[in-house]
Amino acid sequence: MSGDLYRDAHVGLRARIAELTARIEARESEVTEAFWESLAPLLRDQLSTLRRGPIFGPVMSAEDSLEELTRTEAMLATYLDELERIIATLPAMEAEWAIRPDDVADPPEPKLSFRYGGPSAEEAASIYRHFGAMVRERDRDAQVLDLDTMYLARFRERGCPFALRATLYTQGNGQVAEVGMWLVTSIARALPRLVVRHETLVLSVGKALGLKHEVEVGDTSFDGLFLIEGTKAAADLYLSPAVQGQLLALSRFDIPTLDIDPGTRTASLRWRFEPAAKALDAAVRILTAVREARPSVRFRNE
Repeated sequence: MSGDLYRDAHVGLRARIAELTARIEARESEVTEAFWESLAPLLRDQLSTLRRGPIFGPVMSAEDSLEELTRTEAMLATYLDELERIIATLPAMEAEWAIRPDDVADPPEPKLSFRYGGPSAEEAASIYRHFGAMVRERDRDAQVLDLDTMYLARFRERGCPFALRATLYTQGNGQVAEVGMWLVTSIARALPRLVVRHETLVLSVGKALGLKHEVEVGDTSFDGLFLIEGTKAAADLYLSPAVQGQLLALSRFDIPTLDIDPGTRTASLRWRFEPAAKALDAAVRILTAVREARPSVRFRNE
């Protein structure tokens, strides 16, 4: 009698596991790869552990113990419940990811500084006045702060929030050699990742060796100057002819780095030169175009 019950328990659990596996596969087919990538690493690991169970996937054998089958059934049931809970939130998540934040955090202070003593008070004051005037030409209500050898401005243009940090880099004699400019704005989380940077000799060698994934826009003057890190679809979304033209215009001052990071909901441009209104104008135009790009992320298959 006990032997029959033992066998029945095994059969019932195996049938239940097969049913759960089929339901899980059906629900998993409803979501896109972007959905899995959107999950926090810890949650993704937890789901992966539940999905596998003590018995790897749906693979079972006659030697599986009742304890292993019971644990697998419980873990798959928990996984299915959690997956269905998350899928139910996807419409709201897609809507939230499409929102452009109305403000933006200040650019962080540079991690490396090559300052050799502070500049003279007269030179620092002159640069600060020029920096403030340049920003207030764009937004008369801009907030401009003097942070010793760094200046910070917060302003708005065309409804976009901007924060600009200027860092003074001095020579050994205390004279300002150049000013590091770092402009940021906020973007929707649903936008794709992309980095555009100077095509340096090291990066050129890396590309030649196949160590870098290269995306090109088809303009030799642009492709020869910049390295694009990201997908072709992301490059097509952001790097319109107008944006390419503004990046080339900004590169007359210094070849910039454009970093579009949806994970932090920011897009930024960094370049080095004395504060120049034309350079800032090009940078603002570039980041405005990036911010206004249409989000295209989908978490569910149609």
